[in-house]
Amino acid sequence: MPPRRRTNHSNTGFTGVRLWPGGCFAAEISAAGVRVWLGTFNSKEEVARAYDAAACRFARPRHQMNFPELSSLEEATFLAPVPQFASAAEERHHRQGQRRITIAEADEQFMAQWRREHPQDVVNMRNFWKEKQVERRAKRAGKRQRRAEYEAEYAKGDASAWSPNDERWLYIISTTASEDTPSDDESIDWD
Repeated sequence: MPPRRRTNHSNTGFTGVRLWPGGCFAAEISAAGVRVWLGTFNSKEEVARAYDAAACRFARPRHQMNFPELSSLEEATFLAPVPQFASAAEERHHRQGQRRITIAEADEQFMAQWRREHPQDVVNMRNFWKEKQVERRAKRAGKRQRRAEYEAEYAKGDASAWSPNDERWLYIISTTASEDTPSDDESIDWD
């Protein structure tokens, strides 16, 4: 089965693979909030195999891989080539990336185990963050209301009921100066 090409993800047709200006190909993968450098290679197929080996280590679904016909982590690791290193610093950088992959793998496995063993804690955590989100929305709505009140009074100019030295001006400006909370669209996913 030929590899699946994804032209919408990169200019090479493979997921996680980039062409460098020097003509070599590079790969990196993200997992558990960490971006890990996989190295540089001579061909895009080699890089795609290295990406798939890392994706297998993170237990990514097959549809996210460049070669979904791989049957195991061992097969993916066996087929992945060793990256080229231009210097000792680059080799050290690669080893650090491999350590990060190992740590991220352990974190993901631990969190999956924790979610299985403590489902009530997961539910409690979700409820806690939903309550926090409701509180943040209410706080932002209060800020917007105070800001609208300020702007309405300011627009009245000399007709304003507030005197120029009224402390309400300073209070409203200081409490509505910035939206210092995340947007409503942001949410925490604990899965």
